[in-house]
Amino acid sequence: MTKQLWSIAALLLLFTASCTGGETPPVEKSGGGGETEAPAVTNRIDIPPAVVDNLGITFVKVERRLVQKTLRVPGQFESPNESRREYFTMLPGRIEVLVNQYQTVEPGTPLFRLESPEWRRIQETLANADAEIARTASDRTVMQAERTAMIEGLKLYPARFDALDKLEQASAEHVKRLEDSRDHWQARVTELEDLMKQGVGKATELADARGELKSTLSAIAEERETQAGIEEQIANLDAEKRERQLSVAVLDARLESAGALISMKRAAFNQALSSSAGAIGMSTSELAGGDTWRTLDSFTIKANSPGVVKHVHATSGAWVEANTEIIGTVDLTKLRFRAKALQADLGLLKPGLPARVVPPEGGSLQFSAAATGTLEFPVEADAAERVLDLLVVFETPPGWARPGVTAEAEIIYESKDEPQLAIPVRCVVQDGLEKVVFVRDPDDPNKVIRKTPQLGANDGRWIEIFTGVMVGREVVLDGVYELKLTGAGKAAVDGHF
Repeated sequence: MTKQLWSIAALLLLFTASCTGGETPPVEKSGGGGETEAPAVTNRIDIPPAVVDNLGITFVKVERRLVQKTLRVPGQFESPNESRREYFTMLPGRIEVLVNQYQTVEPGTPLFRLESPEWRRIQETLANADAEIARTASDRTVMQAERTAMIEGLKLYPARFDALDKLEQASAEHVKRLEDSRDHWQARVTELEDLMKQGVGKATELADARGELKSTLSAIAEERETQAGIEEQIANLDAEKRERQLSVAVLDARLESAGALISMKRAAFNQALSSSAGAIGMSTSELAGGDTWRTLDSFTIKANSPGVVKHVHATSGAWVEANTEIIGTVDLTKLRFRAKALQADLGLLKPGLPARVVPPEGGSLQFSAAATGTLEFPVEADAAERVLDLLVVFETPPGWARPGVTAEAEIIYESKDEPQLAIPVRCVVQDGLEKVVFVRDPDDPNKVIRKTPQLGANDGRWIEIFTGVMVGREVVLDGVYELKLTGAGKAAVDGHF
């Protein structure tokens, strides 16, 4: 405050010097009356850089605005549900926190590590299920080998049947020859017996003929036994072939059943693997790749979206139960603005209107860029307070926004009229009966011009100005009261009030 008082005093001295011309003495009037001519009065005030810095003078440009069609409502930024992420432990165990509160994280950033005895039991269950799949697959491989051997064996049956057919044919031909021999010896015996009856035959010849006939009959009997044996072999071979064919069909059914069983067990294993992966915050492919689930001793929970760590609910080394929240993050690029408007203004508003959120006046944020968004209505209003919430949703929120930061929403509810020149209300200061603004001299940036313009309506932050300025001109924002206190720039007034 003392510094500002000294600055104001220095400004007064500068103004006095500008009016007296420094060391130049006052000019006497002609006529010899001894009176001096009053210094020339101007509405310009010198503001050297030192004074600007000491008084904290700032400037803002005149711009065109629809002041009378603008609704201005206060509010604050908030983080919607979709901007927040919460990371839990799905298993009981001991944790190690890997991030700090308010640390910025990206997708894939490790958040905390968990060592859980429950995970060992899950690993054992997965190992048993995997071993069962391997055993069933091995049994199926053996059955497949048996089937292959049977198919190869069935390919040999035509040759075996052909060999027996040839034996049977040779036996039949042999029997035919023996029967011919039998008929021959039967006729010979009959002939010799007739000769013996006539007394001309020989007994030895008859005996030999009868011996040959007997041998032939014996050979026929033996060959018929051989034929019967061959037929039996053919029947047995055919039965064996049919049995093998039936065995192949049975093996096909067993192979199909084993394949279905393997698929069912593999599906159950994959489901258990997927559940385990979800429990430890990994993808199924990550957990299955390289049999990671076999070798994983502890697992790390990673961020799945960008954001800032809002809170950490546990310390490293602590034992936590399953489903315990450890870390919460918020994505500051998904903020929205919530404001409160009177129910009386509801008729002026509708969802989808463009809205601008501007930083609060004063302080380091007042010249920060505004954010443009779209107006939305929540479901309910506050009947007790007679107000309703308004939401402004952004594609990209401003960089200065944080949850809880207050600001104002500007909503132009009608854009048919022509925009008028406007300046911030803070640029206008009451000086007696006049409303005064200080405009930067376009010819000398180290001077300002005191003006009393014609003003119009205001929306609480901006006010219409009809005279004294043009668009793009700079007017004093901070420092107007200090300039007013100097009393400089006022026009001379003759007579008495």
